[in-house]
Amino acid sequence: MRFSLRPFSTTGVMLDFSFTLFVSVLLGLGLMWLAGRYFLKEDVVYIPDNCRRHAWKSVKLLSRSCVCSVCDTSMSSNGHFCESCGVCSDNGCVRKADEKFPCKQLRIRSRADDGTTSRHLWVKGNLPLGSECSVCLEDIDQTSELGLFGQRCAWCQRMAHDKCFSEVSSTLCDFGPFKEMIFPPKCILAARSKVAQKVHLTGIIPPEWKENWRPLIVVANSKSGSSGADQVVSLMRGILHPLQVFELGQHGPHEALQWAILAAPTRCRILVAGGDGTVGWVLNTILQMKVEPHPEVAILPLGTGNDLSRVLGWGAEGPDEFDPIDYLTRIAQAETVQLDRWLAEINTHSSLARFHVPGFSQTRHFYMYNYLSIGVDALVTLNFHKARESSFYLYSSRFVNKLLYLCFGTQQVMQQDCVELEKHLDLYLDGMRIDLPSLQSVVVLNIDSWGAGVKLWEMSKNSPSHSPMKEIHSISDGILEVFGVVSSFHIAQLQVGLSKPVRLGQAKSVRIVLKRTLPMQADGEPWMQSPCDINIQHYGQATMLKDVKK
Repeated sequence: MRFSLRPFSTTGVMLDFSFTLFVSVLLGLGLMWLAGRYFLKEDVVYIPDNCRRHAWKSVKLLSRSCVCSVCDTSMSSNGHFCESCGVCSDNGCVRKADEKFPCKQLRIRSRADDGTTSRHLWVKGNLPLGSECSVCLEDIDQTSELGLFGQRCAWCQRMAHDKCFSEVSSTLCDFGPFKEMIFPPKCILAARSKVAQKVHLTGIIPPEWKENWRPLIVVANSKSGSSGADQVVSLMRGILHPLQVFELGQHGPHEALQWAILAAPTRCRILVAGGDGTVGWVLNTILQMKVEPHPEVAILPLGTGNDLSRVLGWGAEGPDEFDPIDYLTRIAQAETVQLDRWLAEINTHSSLARFHVPGFSQTRHFYMYNYLSIGVDALVTLNFHKARESSFYLYSSRFVNKLLYLCFGTQQVMQQDCVELEKHLDLYLDGMRIDLPSLQSVVVLNIDSWGAGVKLWEMSKNSPSHSPMKEIHSISDGILEVFGVVSSFHIAQLQVGLSKPVRLGQAKSVRIVLKRTLPMQADGEPWMQSPCDINIQHYGQATMLKDVKK
């Protein structure tokens, strides 16, 4: 018997080894990059370099005519204004304006505690209507003839006639009536990264008035129901420090809340310009990032429903013409209240759950502040969200959104996809099962505002209940109210006050068992929920600001 030996090939082995090494290095670099993104995106706040030009925006955001700060001529709708300092320029004078006029300093080298005082940043002309001279206390007339009249400090907002300007031009700036809300430039500590050569925030030092200092952080969502977020951001940057006003991006409010963390132990205030979903997003992120002390949250309603804003006195919708001075005054006078937070745990029913198949055995948790509902109202909201996310949704406005809600609600009057809901779920209040009447929706309320302002608790007073209920409602008592809605037509009747909801009861804990897939929403965010157990328990409180303006 003869045996033949094959020659040993080292080429194939080397190729396999090289490929394995290449893949290993690639995977290692990828994991390092992902880890860096995960740990740094929330902890490092990059800020623009101090040497920057004006932040130009279209004058269409302003509700008044402007004059070019360079050539002293009236500007058309194609002109620009600096959202930080208020300097204006037509299209041909932008470069000259950048060279001629200084803008707000984002940070300065002197520390807040070194006794160094701040200077005014005077900007000539383009004063707000009804401006008053801080020297003679008389109105500054800007309507008699065209041109640049008067002076205004971009930090303290003091104004003066040209004839009175010499008396205040060399005085020191105290940051005006809203200094307790502002991060002064010398309070901001920053350093340059050795790796990326980017400037990042390293610390915040309290100013001289630290006893009453409660800085305001503004977070605005341009994707909310109305389209007023851009104006809010620009006008607030003109009053406050530009870096303390944020537009929500894909990473959410993490960067904004890093300022609140660095300002500790000072308690910050946060103004959320958006809808109920945006407010919940910010409140959840505060909890996730463990921001201490808890910021006090005010609301500028820019969404469609704005139920939490209604309850806290901030109104059903934002003003047609946003006045930053008026809103900052309301925030300064607002009172602190506590809002119950509720933890909802969803355990999905599935034959694959016992085998721990990913996607089937996971328990989902989320927090609720306003309400949770299952049924026809959630289906209408879900259809609206699908329409808003489609490529055919070209124009965002509160009127268009309400019109879409009306269309989808009318559709459910005829189609009735949630009929006999009571047969497809079980409701338990504090462990006691409730016998449900004929319903198409079950609503679990934390606040007395649902469906864009419907006060279910107030409307149902003196009505019979399927379980005992006390006659006092509070957003901070650790108790939920549960109501039933009979149909989509019943929702329309509730919205105009022609009917009453079905009182199902009150509880400190709520359990709902879904027997089939049903539409569900929490704080206005809808989805289709497969069969599951839903358990709702109290989970602390959020600190809010309530408007006390009459």
